[in-house]
Amino acid sequence: MTSLEDVSLQLNNKISSIKRSLQLKSMGNDPSLATMLQKIGLELAGIQNNLDTFQAQILRQQTEMKSLKDLKNSVQKNSEIAHHLLENIPAHLPKKAAMNSTADPQDDKVKWDPVQPLPEKKPAKPKHSVHEIEYLLMEEFNHVPGYMKGRMTYDQINAVIHELNAAVKAKYKILHQPLKAMANITRNQYNAFKQQETKETKGQYFFVEADIKDFTRLKVDKKLQGIFSILRHCHRLREVRGNHLVRYVLL
Repeated sequence: MTSLEDVSLQLNNKISSIKRSLQLKSMGNDPSLATMLQKIGLELAGIQNNLDTFQAQILRQQTEMKSLKDLKNSVQKNSEIAHHLLENIPAHLPKKAAMNSTADPQDDKVKWDPVQPLPEKKPAKPKHSVHEIEYLLMEEFNHVPGYMKGRMTYDQINAVIHELNAAVKAKYKILHQPLKAMANITRNQYNAFKQQETKETKGQYFFVEADIKDFTRLKVDKKLQGIFSILRHCHRLREVRGNHLVRYVLL
């Protein structure tokens, strides 16, 4: 490929040739000069063609450079986003839905021998599973109105959910104990929990402010009430009021 230095040298040589030709023209009206002028015109036309080719190449390279610069900026931006996500992984992630343990014998993925009887499993002892509040997803948090969130962050709300789940577990652990095995203090708690129940809470899991004070480190203040508003907005809780008591029912 011809370099700019070569082009400059070529142009200088052509210009010098033109100057010499013009000087010769002024010496007289020699008919031979007409032929030389025609030759000079052809050389100038060739130079113009070369300049047009170089200009087109420069424009093409400028376009490629702009595309590469845009690509570099895009890669850099994606890298910054990935780095930010890596450094800000939420402390609490939503749990995966439990898979159905029963398999269809007709499913090709399940291999079994129809001749041999399936082994009998001993019935497992019934365990009381306590319903929990599901952690918020980032998408849900982003759709919460700004006047509700205020300065609260995604991690702060999920940290409160973690504490509330602990309170519900502690409360219903007592409710699921047999009365005969309870100490007097535990029996008093059990009776108090039973008195809180209503027709609307039958079969539901709920907590009250007293449970928060007894089983968590949370403060029952305006900030916590604001988080309750967010959890109601995101369909995690609903309120049941009655007998001067607010029950927060898990959805």
